[in-house]
Amino acid sequence: MIKIEKVKFRKILNSVGNLTFEIEMVDKEGRKAIASSPKAIQSGRREVITTQELNISIFNRLINKICEKEIENQKQFDTIVYEYINQLGSDICLSMSLAFARIMAQKKQNSLVKYIATIASYHTDYKMPKPLVTVFSGGVHHAKNKGTIQNIMLCINREPFSKAIQPIQEIYTNIEQQLKQIGQLKGYGASSGMLVDTMTTEEKFEMALNAIKKLKYEKEVTLAIDVAAEHFFQNNEYEYEGKKRTSKELKQIITNYKEKYNLTYIEDPFDSDDEEMWCQFKKENANIAIVGDDLFATQNQYINPKLANGIIIKMNQIGTLTGAIETFMKAKKENMITCVSHRSIETEDVSMCDLAVALDADYIKIGGPRRGDRIIKYNQLLRLEEQIK
Repeated sequence: MIKIEKVKFRKILNSVGNLTFEIEMVDKEGRKAIASSPKAIQSGRREVITTQELNISIFNRLINKICEKEIENQKQFDTIVYEYINQLGSDICLSMSLAFARIMAQKKQNSLVKYIATIASYHTDYKMPKPLVTVFSGGVHHAKNKGTIQNIMLCINREPFSKAIQPIQEIYTNIEQQLKQIGQLKGYGASSGMLVDTMTTEEKFEMALNAIKKLKYEKEVTLAIDVAAEHFFQNNEYEYEGKKRTSKELKQIITNYKEKYNLTYIEDPFDSDDEEMWCQFKKENANIAIVGDDLFATQNQYINPKLANGIIIKMNQIGTLTGAIETFMKAKKENMITCVSHRSIETEDVSMCDLAVALDADYIKIGGPRRGDRIIKYNQLLRLEEQIK
């Protein structure tokens, strides 16, 4: 049992320099914790809503409910918080949930990793997830390249995590230098993927593959993509690279990419409602990761292993730690590949790293190795690797 004595919010800056909210929580024994939540540039249709403007009166009503009695466990706390999710938004509710989790972990003298594993009833020796690293950003992450693949990524198959850092640094920097030399680097996207204006998708793939080969990482690094197709799907058509495409046409384009560039991970290749094409594509590509993000939105009600063999876990898509754990564990029972992911607009909170390690995620997406909001998560994973040895 734990008695929360004080909860307050403060405004902080997020990774794009806008104001967001941080929750600070204190229990009656003086334990204190803070937490914050990321946001998307453009949320998927199935996600729980995020805060537009904090309703102070409703927030205070929730605080009074939390502070009026002793709370037994995370599930009880998250159930109370979830009742307010449509009024306060998933980011405020998740921040509350994570702050409470950190206080409970302190009370039990546990790390957050061990606390999460315990409440999930998941017994493990712990392993580090494989990093997926964005090198090129497009789609809604780049105004001049809407209707393109959202992220081209490196899939790093080198263990342990600390030894995966070298190929990440070297390949990313090599691509960055090539782009500068030809005057194509126009900046960095939300997840620190590089932005270019005029290169074709094929040219980006070729540049990334050439960097991998030049640095002799072919056996340890492959390419991956996040298509984010929901964002260019309208009226039962995909407007991809300036042309309207049918589901079959888009499937053929992605299949060609997969075969030509040896893609080992493909995320959100189709719109969430295009279920027939998801089923076909999964059957045709059983040997690689076909992963649903907008498709599942980290919610149990949408999980369907017939559509994809992998799932993205984003805690703010569901709004509580308990909800994310329940979705994670259901996916594991279905033998699905699991990937814990950042959002496009991040904070300094590193709880996603603790979740990934606690529940043995197969992959983790934390963005390219640029900017503090991404680097802080790389560094947390390095610390966690030491802790679980």
